[in-house]
Amino acid sequence: MERQKLRNLRGLVNISLLSMVFGAILNLLGDLLGNNYVLVIGFLVVLITFYCYRRADSEAASSMAYYLWRYLPTLIFVAMPIFIYWISSDAQWSLSEIVLLTQIATSYVLPIMCLLYVERVLKNAQQ
Repeated sequence: MERQKLRNLRGLVNISLLSMVFGAILNLLGDLLGNNYVLVIGFLVVLITFYCYRRADSEAASSMAYYLWRYLPTLIFVAMPIFIYWISSDAQWSLSEIVLLTQIATSYVLPIMCLLYVERVLKNAQQ
């Protein structure tokens, strides 16, 4: 595949990842905070994620720094809130909580992980 096409595909994957992280933040924090706060936090998260992705792009795809910069935003902004929610609930989970967690996993976590894998393969092909 030609280099420009690989670059365009990586750009599309990055846009998809940023929108998935933004949507996850809006979904996870929407009920807890007011809409204005969630939008501000969401935009800050997208900016931080964009910065981390840019830093990852400057690294080789096989280096540890690449993985750190690429996966750090997902771990901090998506996985950590889910994990904290999971361990903070001492009582047995209700059906609505299980459905919510399943919805978040299938709507955000799984697609983000798949897109991160596709981006890594495209970066390896580009080098």
